[in-house]
Amino acid sequence: MSAGKSTLRRMRSFVGRLVKEVAGRTLVAFGAHKRLLKGKAIVVAFHSITVEKSSGALRCSVEDFDAYCRFFAKHLKPETLTRTVERLEERGPLDGEIAITFDDGYADNAELALPVLNRWSLPATFYVTTGFIQTQTQTEWDQQANLRSRWMTWEQVKELVSSGHDLGAHTVTHINLAVASAQEAESELRQSRDDIAGRAGITPKHFAVPFGRSFASLGQTVNIARSLGFKSVSLCRGGVVPDGTNAMHIERWPIDPRAYLSPYGWLADVLRDSGPADTVTGS
Repeated sequence: MSAGKSTLRRMRSFVGRLVKEVAGRTLVAFGAHKRLLKGKAIVVAFHSITVEKSSGALRCSVEDFDAYCRFFAKHLKPETLTRTVERLEERGPLDGEIAITFDDGYADNAELALPVLNRWSLPATFYVTTGFIQTQTQTEWDQQANLRSRWMTWEQVKELVSSGHDLGAHTVTHINLAVASAQEAESELRQSRDDIAGRAGITPKHFAVPFGRSFASLGQTVNIARSLGFKSVSLCRGGVVPDGTNAMHIERWPIDPRAYLSPYGWLADVLRDSGPADTVTGS
């Protein structure tokens, strides 16, 4: 790509982010976001929280994470994922609630994210890949980014619970359920549930699909999750959760701070897009 085309591309990107920023700030200033979020909830997804700058939806800097948490606390209605799911089950009205989730079980969730969540009095649900916890397992996506995977210990997982946060299951090995047999899927979900119950003392109610995308046998996975006592199944493709959503098919919004100048720009996208995104970002 020539220098001129590269500069033009950066300018267009900045202008797009600026437009979203102005739109988001305007909506919030007039309280319009509250009206537009009636009948909807938002479930957001984070993965690794880093000291370094944000580098995508899988790695959010602690500075950006703090900014989003401050925004959630000030302008939205934070609540637990469990309460959001209860509203869906009860057919109760949604009114702009937001639930925070994390995937995989990175050590920085306990080291960096937990203090920020506690500072803003925000609850979160941590989807744990149980076979990663307290191991040196290196994931393919971290290796491709030339990063070393670091996972929580079970003591850190229990610290999340003792701080008032919830745990969800994310399989044992982060298996690609799109190519797994029914027996493999059942084993992965059952064992991850039992690992969390046995090691952290809490039976998880929520399950997040590894890689966050839909696939042909998703219905089979949902049936397995339901039979094992899970109350929700989540993907990670973007979009909001409207009234009447089946809790066994929840969409989450992966946060990528690089796409916005601030959380106000992110909110503008949320309000514009009430359905699942075409692209998938999840791990």
